[in-house]
Amino acid sequence: MRTPRRLRPLPALVLLALSLLAGACGGDGRLGGPTIGGTPAATVGDTTVSSGDLADEVEQWASNPAMLQAIGVPEIGSEGRRASALVSFVLSHRVVSEQARTMLAEARDLAESGDVDLAEAGVDGEALADPQDQEIDSILEQLDQQFTSPEGEQVFGAYPEGFRRRLAADLAFQERLQIPLQLGVEAPAVSINPKFGTAEELQGGIVQVVGPVGPRPAPLAEA
Repeated sequence: MRTPRRLRPLPALVLLALSLLAGACGGDGRLGGPTIGGTPAATVGDTTVSSGDLADEVEQWASNPAMLQAIGVPEIGSEGRRASALVSFVLSHRVVSEQARTMLAEARDLAESGDVDLAEAGVDGEALADPQDQEIDSILEQLDQQFTSPEGEQVFGAYPEGFRRRLAADLAFQERLQIPLQLGVEAPAVSINPKFGTAEELQGGIVQVVGPVGPRPAPLAEA
């Protein structure tokens, strides 16, 4: 039987879940798939984040400059030439979300096979479940309450509903990261396309992306 590990909390990351919700996006499936005529933006275990997927997600984030400024990403560049800080932020968010999703599934498999003792580790089995609509709704409510303009408008609410729910699901998976780490689950390996930055490995193999200095062209499918 695998021995659970007692871990210190993860250090603060430049990621939405750990910088906002802990202190305060692939929808229901996986973001990614085959690249189109070029190298991927990143690989996370067996999951591919294509350059085209990254470009699309960067543009969705960039559609709400007020929200980005509120979470500390003030420079977004312009369409076709997004700032490296925005690209690396979005790619970090995507990579950690995919790591968390993969690790949670592995933790469930270990628990079901009896390779880990959840009771001994002090882990509630329900905490290994994928986020459901009620939890996603609760996260959305927190974000709407936390981020408001001086006029009282909901800043996070400016994103389209489908994208809002994707991000909330990502946050729910990221908030669960400590559980598989505690159970001894290893984070899937990550490879980052150097065009978009480099991988900085944190506790437990969790990766954040450190981008190149200065603005860079927006990621394209053929990159």
